[in-house]
Amino acid sequence: MINLTMFATSTPISFAEAVKSEKWRNAMNLEMESIEKNDTWELTDLPVGGKKIGLKWVYKSKLNENGQIDTRQGWWQKGMLKKHGVNYNEVFAHVERSDTIQLMLALAT
Repeated sequence: MINLTMFATSTPISFAEAVKSEKWRNAMNLEMESIEKNDTWELTDLPVGGKKIGLKWVYKSKLNENGQIDTRQGWWQKGMLKKHGVNYNEVFAHVERSDTIQLMLALAT
């Protein structure tokens, strides 16, 4: 019996690849709806001499306990320097959880 799990969980590495799949297009549409709903940014004209912010889509398949795809997520990331096979899967978000801060304060006192 051939294990097809690797093929079933393939995650696109480019927009051109993701846009071919209706499931990934739905994931990107959900992200865009969330951005618009939360008023995260607004589209404007670039001022003369201004520089564009380079963004790209990043994709991730979330698996359930059986190893099957549970959800697909796509999000914008400033990542024009990321290269697949080098640092593409590395994500750093400087975010502290409130319980971590509470623990550190409790230890400090």
